[in-house]
Formats: sequence, C-alpha cells, structure tokens
Amino acid sequence: MGASQKSVGGLAIAVLNKGLRPFLAKWHPRLQDWEGQRLSEVSPKVHELNWSEVANFQAELTELRENLIVYAKALAAIAGVEE
Repeated sequence: MGASQKSVGGLAIAVLNKGLRPFLAKWHPRLQDWEGQRLSEVSPKVHELNWSEVANFQAELTELRENLIVYAKALAAIAGVEE
C-alpha cells in the first residue's frame, strides 16, 4: 500500500523526492566544488558570493522555499492546525 499525499508519511516522501532530493543532488556537489577552490585569504561568504552560479542557486532556493511552504500548509491541515 502506497503512502497517500494526504498523510504525513506521504507528504514527507513527496518533500524528499520532489523537493529536497532534486535540489540537493543538483546544487550540493556544485557548491562543494566551488567551496574547495576558496583561497585561505578569502572569507567563505565573499567566496560564495563570487560564485558564477550564485544567482541561479538563490533563485532555485527561493523556489524550493515556496514549495516547502505548500507542504508545511498541507501538514498543518492534516494536523488540524490553523495558519
């Protein structure tokens, strides 16, 4: 029996498989590679802001956040919690 999208388990699986997993699979290795190129005299924050993909990363992170809000609202509805 599969987990329903209207159950906590079903929503958790959806969050992982449709939200977090694709985002992390795409961006984690790219960011990790860029972080490995940082010179010791450059701060991690400055180095990250100099990354050629930072704008795309931030745009996709914003989209992910918006999608996670949808999941959070669905979980609140299942739990009977008002926004």
